Amino acid sequence: MEKYAELREAVEKVELVDAHAHNIVALDSAFPFIGCFSEANGDALSYATHSLCFKRSLREIAELYGSEVSLSGVEEYRRCSGLQSITSTCFKAARITAILIDDGIDFDKKHDIQWHRNFTPIVGRILRIEHLAEKILDEVSNFGLPTFMVTIADGISGLKSIAAYRSGLEINTNVSRQDAEEGLAEVLYAGKPVRITNKNFIDYIFTRSLEVALCFDLPMQLHTGFGDRDLDLRLANPLHLRTLLEDKRFSKCRIVLLHASYPFSKEASYLASVYPQVYLDFGLAIPKLSTHGMISSVKELLELAPIKKVMFSTDGYAFPETFYLGQSGDISLCWTYRDKVGAKKAREVVFTVLRDACIDGDLSIPEAVEAAEDIFAKNAIQFYKLNVAMKSID
Repeated sequence: MEKYAELREAVEKVELVDAHAHNIVALDSAFPFIGCFSEANGDALSYATHSLCFKRSLREIAELYGSEVSLSGVEEYRRCSGLQSITSTCFKAARITAILIDDGIDFDKKHDIQWHRNFTPIVGRILRIEHLAEKILDEVSNFGLPTFMVTIADGISGLKSIAAYRSGLEINTNVSRQDAEEGLAEVLYAGKPVRITNKNFIDYIFTRSLEVALCFDLPMQLHTGFGDRDLDLRLANPLHLRTLLEDKRFSKCRIVLLHASYPFSKEASYLASVYPQVYLDFGLAIPKLSTHGMISSVKELLELAPIKKVMFSTDGYAFPETFYLGQSGDISLCWTYRDKVGAKKAREVVFTVLRDACIDGDLSIPEAVEAAEDIFAKNAIQFYKLNVAMKSID
């Protein structure tokens, strides 16, 4: 028997908790299916078919569907099968037992959170604070902090901020109310629909939201690292968070750095190792990077960060295939294709990383098995206080 068969089996069989994802859209949404494979938009999207991610992912989707290995072939299969069918196929293959959805992206014809409960037992909501503030400002004439606080405390699993996209991660937790009011006036002067870009106002909203998170014991997910071209990557390095992390008022907060903070994975690992309030999530880095990039970024996260602080997510969005691609890998157990757990990368990457840690002497095989279960499910279950029954691995 192969030396690492026990680890392979553990990685393949664990049911996944997807700690960060987004809504799926209708098949006739204006969001083009090519967006399944790239963060690019506009003219840059025309080059997406030439990326390593596209070529690998298209083959994997076609294999799952049994369709022609071409973009047109997969799109035809999607149209003929219908959204319910392909979503069921992708979720069953991925073996996702719980999803936390950030519904703050206004995709065309997106399905609500309730719709996703047709495909997985537990679906929680992550509330994007900037989106909520913009919605309030669009709908009411008088914006007040009490309204905002009551709204974000209503039945959610956590908060999320995209401050990195709007003004960067060097958040001033001591921004004055006067500066925030001046920032708000600037935002309102720009007209509707409201888009909040003023740094003082964003920092104020973020700081007040952290206070709410503390009151209700909610975690705060934070976009870090790469994204689409709307992001200034220079300002998305999590090292900019030092002022926030050193603020004693928020030392008991729980902050999740999303997307492996790529290309700042080492920096994120360091922060998680020295700040008790910092946790890590590697969604989007898998599967958007090359295979080498995915493996190296997860290895970098584990160089310093405690394993108990590292969590899996798909960052799936718009298309059910993104949930499938973000999850598993063909680890070539002695099962037929239909018996494998499907989906395509996170399982493969995590197995490789943990196997190499065993080879290097960093982990024993039993410790690696425990690490796999923690990363894929147990850490998120405990962190987000989910009512998920883990199936033990014999």
